[in-house]
Amino acid sequence: MGQVVDWSNRHVLYPQGATLRALSVSQRDPRGYWNYLRLVQAAERGSAEDRRGRVVPRKPMPARVDWSVSLGAAGAAAGMYPAKYSFDVNATPDCTNDYVVFPIDVNGSATQATIAAFNNLYSGTGTTSCGANTTATILWAYRPTAAGTTRTRTSPILSLDGTKVAFLDGKNPAVFHVLTPTAGQGTVGAPVVPTAAQMANVTLTGGAVDRNSSPFVDYYNDVAYVGTNNGMLFKITGVFHGTPALAGGPWPVAAGTGVLTGPVIDFITGNVFVGSDDGNLYGFTPGGAAIPGSPLTVGSGRANGGIESPPIVDEMNGLVMVSSGEEPTRTNAVVVQTGTASFATVHVAAIGNNNAALLYAGTFNDAYFTAPTNLTGTTSEWFFYVCGAAPGAGTTPVLYRVGFNGTPRQMNTAANATTVTLSANGGERCSPITELRNGVDRIFLGLLTAGVVEFFDVSTTTTPTLGGTGAVAPVAEAGGTSGIIVDNVSAIAQASSIYFTTQANSANCGGNRCGVKLAQGGLQ
Repeated sequence: MGQVVDWSNRHVLYPQGATLRALSVSQRDPRGYWNYLRLVQAAERGSAEDRRGRVVPRKPMPARVDWSVSLGAAGAAAGMYPAKYSFDVNATPDCTNDYVVFPIDVNGSATQATIAAFNNLYSGTGTTSCGANTTATILWAYRPTAAGTTRTRTSPILSLDGTKVAFLDGKNPAVFHVLTPTAGQGTVGAPVVPTAAQMANVTLTGGAVDRNSSPFVDYYNDVAYVGTNNGMLFKITGVFHGTPALAGGPWPVAAGTGVLTGPVIDFITGNVFVGSDDGNLYGFTPGGAAIPGSPLTVGSGRANGGIESPPIVDEMNGLVMVSSGEEPTRTNAVVVQTGTASFATVHVAAIGNNNAALLYAGTFNDAYFTAPTNLTGTTSEWFFYVCGAAPGAGTTPVLYRVGFNGTPRQMNTAANATTVTLSANGGERCSPITELRNGVDRIFLGLLTAGVVEFFDVSTTTTPTLGGTGAVAPVAEAGGTSGIIVDNVSAIAQASSIYFTTQANSANCGGNRCGVKLAQGGLQ
């Protein structure tokens, strides 16, 4: 079985301690299996027993120098993600068949690809499992058409066997593409235009351009959902195993008239959730009807008061979480928790100053996934981490965390007293936050004004430690980072890494945007 790591992995959650029914329904979504695999790998990597049966921590992976590859004039847009495919989750990482896809947010041309994939990922300076390679190598590169607005503005999605990639272009209305690439075709500087046999195209008739809604795939039913900038939410059938086409009535459905986020499915109820820059969270049944309480007002809808990132759905506990930079009746940014069956019960936590920064997605610590009960004051305490502005009238970025009041997983209505100032830059924007436990529990983020990527050790309830116990310093990345994906918990050289694109041109890539791989532990 292959494994896909993309934007959706951190927006569909499968914590332990769920009911048998919830676990059985999760079998319809391979993300449930991938989540279980990640937790098992993390537990095995995090500790081992000595001869006396005592649990002792394993040594962290040594840092190695990884790679940057040129993507030309652009990379992934702010808040968007690359996608990675691993050929066999139960085998040694594969240098030939494992690959990462980078979306490129610029119009294509004869000298500029709009989507490109690289293999030989486990390369770098020093020990490597990919032979003499010291960097990733181009696998394929395309631009959807010979002319027109062909930029890839949002995050791509991959088929379960890794043979297809689906993505949106920048046209108005947007076009949904399903590409069957051929290894060896094209380079970033000389992309190939796919043949009709290689690519299926579905125009989102009735929609508009799509700048913020990455497609979400339901692998079990072979359908995808995606939104556009005029509030239309589309359903596409036959995505990877049939002929892609727009679903009939009632789809598309209207979720206001604003710019939509990526949608997310709750596989227990079948309901679909999507945020909007109008500040509202929308929920729809599988038949396209609004769920009770929808729309739910979360943000003000002003410049920083929309919902910028897709909802985060806790499948096992029937919960949805979203963030906004300004709540209409408060002087704060907020994190909001509600239910997947209805929006009747809502919990709101204040997060710093209002309308001072655009909030991207936060993330949970490892304990939220692995500890069936919330043991306050211990390493099993649950937290949700999010980046907001400083309290009061502040505009500098601060890392907040919100706790929970036990089982069921009701979010507290105030942020935890422990915070971390991330930089002295007013109006600084953080990338979305990504978490992984690999020996220690880390959260990764980029700072766009400071132009760095960094991680914090969140293994304990004390103040998160920048760079962990080894005090790994932030690494300069031009313009900060896109969304960050994390591949593996592995003892194989170069196989435990993070992937992202820079947000500005970098000398590391000849004055172009970079696709980057760094070691999780050493950021090298």
